[in-house]
Amino acid sequence: MSTGTVRFALFAEVFAALAHPKRLEIIHLLGMKQYSAGELAERTGLAKANLSQHLNVLKARGLVHCEKCGTFCHYRLTSPKVLETCQIVRGLILEQMELTTQQRAELVQLPQKDSA
Repeated sequence: MSTGTVRFALFAEVFAALAHPKRLEIIHLLGMKQYSAGELAERTGLAKANLSQHLNVLKARGLVHCEKCGTFCHYRLTSPKVLETCQIVRGLILEQMELTTQQRAELVQLPQKDSA
């Protein structure tokens, strides 16, 4: 595999980790502050086992860090850039939605041909 291919494969792995709504919700929450697993389970409505699977995916891709504090594990983002990346993608989606809305409005305003 070439260096470029490896680099793009790593990009794809990170984006695959972000490609789940609950993982994005977890990232959004951790962008505000760190949480314990119990707090995240409560806020996301996920069972602890399910939450653990999602956190393991995010940890494996280096997006989330777990810090042991006694019997608890507190989770945080590894970098503010994780949340910034999600916000950039959100902005792109909103721009696309706005363009689609504008295009629909323009189509509605097109003159109609007489059907006679």
